[in-house]
Amino acid sequence: MITQDYKQFRAALEKLGADLDDSAKRVVTGMRDVAHSVTVKNTPVGVYPDTVSFVTSTGKQVTFKVSLKQGGTFRRGWKRRRAKKVGKVWESGLFNNTEYGIFVNNGHRVVNKDGVTVGYVKGERMLEQGIDAARRQSEPLFRQEITRVKQKGGW
Repeated sequence: MITQDYKQFRAALEKLGADLDDSAKRVVTGMRDVAHSVTVKNTPVGVYPDTVSFVTSTGKQVTFKVSLKQGGTFRRGWKRRRAKKVGKVWESGLFNNTEYGIFVNNGHRVVNKDGVTVGYVKGERMLEQGIDAARRQSEPLFRQEITRVKQKGGW
């Protein structure tokens, strides 16, 4: 679908005499920004309890209150790659080097202290949601770029 849309987009720009590299870079950057926005919005933020409780090595139960902790490290970790030309195509993307990010996105198994699987946590799939949103926005971004080129050329 996107390949066919892109071929039509390229043909329309060639008719208008546009700088194809500049236009492709603008569309790829726009798609990346849409994907980033949706991915960040859908990334969960942990809220941690304000009571800490544990048993010491001597068997004493210890409980105390801490200030409410709000997470957000994973959400803040999403970064955008610059658009670049690789061969004949323009590409860009997102990345997040938070250590546990892949497990939140894809899901993971839960194991007990003996290493036995006792459950599964379903993945949030926020990156895939962002990519899907970018794909849905490709056609409007193509149209917007064609309009920009027409206005610039006095059409």
